[in-house]
Amino acid sequence: MPEQNKYRTEDLALAAFLRVKGYQLNRVEKLNPTKQNSKRAFYLDVPQERLQELKLEFVNSDILRFYNEILSLKKV
Repeated sequence: MPEQNKYRTEDLALAAFLRVKGYQLNRVEKLNPTKQNSKRAFYLDVPQERLQELKLEFVNSDILRFYNEILSLKKV
């Protein structure tokens, strides 16, 4: 796959959205390997020309609303 299609994000909800849209996950990298609950970076095959459109679709999606509700409920 061309390097221009490699997309990296640390946003779990966005990575999940892109997977639901059918984009392949290539690699997951722990950002702090010494911590058990380390943040992760997700690498997906997403064409650059689609990226902005997909991000806009994501911020307007129910998936993001659902994810934010989960985060809110964890604080209760």
